[in-house]
Amino acid sequence: MKPHVVPAVLIFFAVILFVLGVFEISFPELFNLADKFDAWKYYLHIGIAETVLSVLLLVPAWKMNRALTERVLEILIRVGIGGMFIFASIFKIADPMEFAISIAQYQFLPHNLVNIWALILPQIEFWFGLALIATPYVKESTLAILGMFACFIIALVWALVLELDIVCGCFPDIMGAQSKTGAWTTLIRDLVLLVPTIWLLTRKNKWIWEKN
Repeated sequence: MKPHVVPAVLIFFAVILFVLGVFEISFPELFNLADKFDAWKYYLHIGIAETVLSVLLLVPAWKMNRALTERVLEILIRVGIGGMFIFASIFKIADPMEFAISIAQYQFLPHNLVNIWALILPQIEFWFGLALIATPYVKESTLAILGMFACFIIALVWALVLELDIVCGCFPDIMGAQSKTGAWTTLIRDLVLLVPTIWLLTRKNKWIWEKN
């Protein structure tokens, strides 16, 4: 039982820690219910520690059963990142004007491209997020998502360099801090998520329900 049970347990806790870490990095105000201290600094450190610990748990799981570990991680990463992009696109598609305002405040794109980009980007997020989950074109979808991550990271760095006090525009306002610290946490989250996204490029293209 050891080749399957122990790695499965390690993977389970690693996934829980990674998800908590990403959420605490991205949305610290959701966890700071008492609002008595600087949530951004505290939960940023906790989130990074949790993501590091999740990776450390995966090492022995991978050594015990490499095939199981990689297969489970591939499915979870595809569902997690694809689902995140689908979720992020929904409110942008529903309210393109609000999203256009979020884009404009970055002062990055020419004014005549803001409205067009506000209409196109959510559709790209939705369809490539769906493709990552439900089609065998994993590498193609991953490359598109990496391109979007690159655009987001460049825009966030631009905003931080210019010291813009902006709303991120990634998720609905209820999901977390909307300020310069929110830009920092979003940047760190995107950098963290680059790692599993790049890892998907090393995998074979498979249906998510396909058996080995």
